[in-house]
Amino acid sequence: MKISLEIDVPEFDWIDTPTLYRTPIGEFNDIQEVKEIGRLIEYLQRLDEIEWIINSNHQHVRHPFCRELIRDRLRFIPENQIYWFGEQLSYFLQDFEKRTGRKFEEYEYKYQVLSNGKKIQFKTFSMMFDTEEEALRHIAKIYTSRSDFKFAKV
Repeated sequence: MKISLEIDVPEFDWIDTPTLYRTPIGEFNDIQEVKEIGRLIEYLQRLDEIEWIINSNHQHVRHPFCRELIRDRLRFIPENQIYWFGEQLSYFLQDFEKRTGRKFEEYEYKYQVLSNGKKIQFKTFSMMFDTEEEALRHIAKIYTSRSDFKFAKV
């Protein structure tokens, strides 16, 4: 049996968009993840005990704290990478120890765009896709998942 699908594809454009970002704890390709890291840093800046955590022993206090924070707050980080990202957050905080003279509460979160690429964006909704095939598959899923969609045998 063969199935063919005929769909009216909405208008779309190829647009330039960032595809890779650098944050204080690593590189990410999703802007929502980058923003979530910014919210994590803002949360840390509001903690009463953050100075004590920053100036505590890396191995026994700061790193375990950072690892658990990554696990609890950044749910998009895979379990097998929590240790590494916790370590990166700990080293980032280490840059604000008393001996450095830098104050963590004065830090302003910034990220860097490392690369750009072309993506498809439909005029009717904001999702972006890397290839035409990926975009068409998504449109097909939307059309075929509707309750009023009927298959017709050919």
